[in-house]
Amino acid sequence: MDAGRKRETLMKHIEFQDKNGSFIIHDPENYSGLYLPLAGEKGLKSSITPNLGGDSKTDQNHFLLEPVSIENLHNNRNTRNFWCQVYKNTEAGDTALSGADPKLLGCWSVCGNSAEQEFQKFTDKQDESTLEAGFMWQKISRKSQKYGLQAEVTSFVTISGDMEVEYVRKKSGNCANRCNSSIWKKCR
Repeated sequence: MDAGRKRETLMKHIEFQDKNGSFIIHDPENYSGLYLPLAGEKGLKSSITPNLGGDSKTDQNHFLLEPVSIENLHNNRNTRNFWCQVYKNTEAGDTALSGADPKLLGCWSVCGNSAEQEFQKFTDKQDESTLEAGFMWQKISRKSQKYGLQAEVTSFVTISGDMEVEYVRKKSGNCANRCNSSIWKKCR
């Protein structure tokens, strides 16, 4: 297969949205080596994957996150993350129980980084996810059928260029009695 035809085959999975290069990819965590840049005018430079892996730095000697190379970009578990602990809803009559706490159903990573989510990749139980991205920003949307949750994380560097922002938004799911959400919480 020639290079042009190979690129055409790969590009059909990318849905371009406008003439500015914004695009959508479904199940982006299934593509190895996929990462995007985030940068600001004051020198903050980041690389970010659909699972929010990558690094963030101001130069080669000053890092906010551990420096990574293309080889370990997707294998490093020390990443940006947002966790939801999902609890049994006693009012809804949930019967599935797991873990040491009988009310804890499980932990769901909005970024797709839980052990359960990694195990379910490439199966029919894999979370539905979509990457929407453009010039210096990305938005990952993820939906869990098991927990009835849907959320999105929009990542960008501020206009002033002095900070990276991960804007997390719950899109659906009743978290009132079921979730204990916290940033950087580990469920291991």
